Amino acid sequence: MRTDWFQTSRSLFFSIILHIILGGILIFSFKFSAKPTPVHKPVTNIVQATSVDKKQVELELKRLKDKEEAKKAEEKKRQKKLEKKAEEAKKKRIAEEKKLKKLKKKKKEEKKKRIAEEKKLKKLKKEKKELEKKKKEAERKRKEEEKLKAEEAERKRKEEEKKLKEKALQEELEAEQSEHDQSEISKFTNLIINAIENRFNCSPLFKGISNKILIRMGESGKVIESTIIESSGNELFDQRAEKAVYSASPLPVPTDSKLFNEMRKIRITFEPLCER
Repeated sequence: MRTDWFQTSRSLFFSIILHIILGGILIFSFKFSAKPTPVHKPVTNIVQATSVDKKQVELELKRLKDKEEAKKAEEKKRQKKLEKKAEEAKKKRIAEEKKLKKLKKKKKEEKKKRIAEEKKLKKLKKEKKELEKKKKEAERKRKEEEKLKAEEAERKRKEEEKKLKEKALQEELEAEQSEHDQSEISKFTNLIINAIENRFNCSPLFKGISNKILIRMGESGKVIESTIIESSGNELFDQRAEKAVYSASPLPVPTDSKLFNEMRKIRITFEPLCER
């Protein structure tokens, strides 16, 4: 709008100038014609001169007008070009601003993403560290448990080995004791049989005859009961044998109470040597 006003003012200014020039020419012509001259020119020359001056003025006005129009057109063209440049600059500026905004947004997103990645990485590192700590603790506990289990297994093995050794020793001792006891029982059984034979009234008729007797004894070998559990088939032999048992009382017995308790009830095979 300011440019249009400038162009209008400029056109008005040139129009005024043209009118002033035209007026000056007319006045000059008028003054020139009013002066008295010794020579009188024909009227046709004055009219012709006036006509020529007017035509020149019109041509000058046209030239000035055309020049003004050309200037206006050039100005309009220049203004249009400036407006185009301004529009392009505006578009470029908007594009740059948009690009800058997009770039800022991208940078912001990248920063946000980077922060998120760093946070995630930090979390992963923390989790990894905690996991490694848990693994180490689990490994420590596992090794400790294995050590305790191994120690317990070794303790049990040694204890079992000790028990087995003690058991073997005990069994050996018991076997030795049993062998000793059996030897003692066998010895005292033979002594009892000898004591009964010494009290038995032999006869040649009893040669090769035997029976089996169950003897029950009390303290110090005293005979409490004597029973023929397997007869010889000879009643007299059996009677004499039973009588000999009671007659030999108290029978010889071991002083060891354990051995004596095993011999409280004793079965013997009575087969005296009656050759005479």
